Amino acid sequence: MAQPSAVAPSPEAAPPPHPAAAAPTAPPPAPHPAPEPEPPPPSAQPAPAAAAGAAAAADDDDTMTFHARPTDMQQFAAGSLQELHVGRARTRYALNLFGDAAFGFSSAREGSNTPDAAFASGVFDMLFNAELHDTILATSEVTFAYDPAAPVAALERLHLRWKPSKYFFIEVGRFHTDIGYWNVAYHHGKWLQLPIERPRQLALHGGLLPTHMIGAQSGVSLPVGSGAINLVASTGSARDPAGNPATHGGGNHSTTITPVNAVHSKLSADDVFLKDLHFGVSGVYSRIPGETAATRPIMPLQAFDEYVGNVFVAHVGLPFTFIAEGYQVLHHVPSGDVLGASRGGSTLAGGKWRTLGAFALAGYSFGIVTPYVKGEYITTSTKALVGDPFYLPERTPAHPPKYALDLLEGTLGTRVDVSTWSALKLEYRVTSGQATHRPAASYPLIHTAAASWSFGI
Repeated sequence: MAQPSAVAPSPEAAPPPHPAAAAPTAPPPAPHPAPEPEPPPPSAQPAPAAAAGAAAAADDDDTMTFHARPTDMQQFAAGSLQELHVGRARTRYALNLFGDAAFGFSSAREGSNTPDAAFASGVFDMLFNAELHDTILATSEVTFAYDPAAPVAALERLHLRWKPSKYFFIEVGRFHTDIGYWNVAYHHGKWLQLPIERPRQLALHGGLLPTHMIGAQSGVSLPVGSGAINLVASTGSARDPAGNPATHGGGNHSTTITPVNAVHSKLSADDVFLKDLHFGVSGVYSRIPGETAATRPIMPLQAFDEYVGNVFVAHVGLPFTFIAEGYQVLHHVPSGDVLGASRGGSTLAGGKWRTLGAFALAGYSFGIVTPYVKGEYITTSTKALVGDPFYLPERTPAHPPKYALDLLEGTLGTRVDVSTWSALKLEYRVTSGQATHRPAASYPLIHTAAASWSFGI
């Protein structure tokens, strides 16, 4: 059974000629020499060597053999580029698709003591890349999800990147916030990651962090040995208006025009000391806009500051995978910014709310089988009389909490690459803390068994 590869097929991966097609011992002279094969495009990566037993099917165009999983969405897309000819013009493009279906059973539904069993259709993701010029790349990503009330489609990414050399780029549009390792590497490509779900602090709905930005971003790369030191910085909008807590709206951009209220930076080292080793630090500053009393009754009309800090280390390769990330989120109301109750605002001068989160994932591959273990921890503290105004906008919650601010969760799982393009994942999870949303529950733990079948092409 074939395993996925760290690179997608390239023009160099053409199968050898069939023995019957071998040239005769003394061929007659040809009137014109055969043309040389066209070399692969500069960005194409060498294809892996043929797998054992693949020679027997070398002339089968439908067989594509891979030896390692792609490590992230961009690597997968770059290795999938195909040529497009329109008249005398030529370009390259890639269309990648990701999706999953899952089943899970929990000893209790989060928020109650009722056992919960459910099927889920997951998210269907379409990622499109096109080279508009030797130095210009366009990227768009759209996701589709089933909702009983109405179909849900979301524009995840839409940006243009100018990269005049391998050492510098600048891009504008909507892009994934380049914080830590996981958020940019996997995002909606669940097939690429080992576990079924993203870490809770990085969840796209109900996560603690700004996972998207709208604005401008630039980066430089400095070669060091066999790797590089990379610096990325961006500015734009990282948080949308919160939305009504009854609908859990807001969080990461639902509008087409957003204010410039955030800056971001990241410093990382890739493959410097060891191949496939990535480590670094990153951070985001955002000015959270004020909301009406209907949306944020705990602190109406009051804007405040958000500081996000991160440190990460990741080794993603075969056979060993390890990812660890730590985050701190600080929400702060500067004393000079307080509106005061007379203006319908807040009296929480100098209020601070700090949330800490960390997760670690480790896995080791034995052929097509990869057992893994993941742990995650989230805790929060406050120097104010009320809870965090961003995560808990209601003074007396009338709706289930959107965010898990007190969490300890462990996961044991196994990934089986059932084909080149799909994987079956089986997990057991145990969750404690307020993430169960049952502060007075008789059973403090939730036990969950889950299975997922995901794909990527």
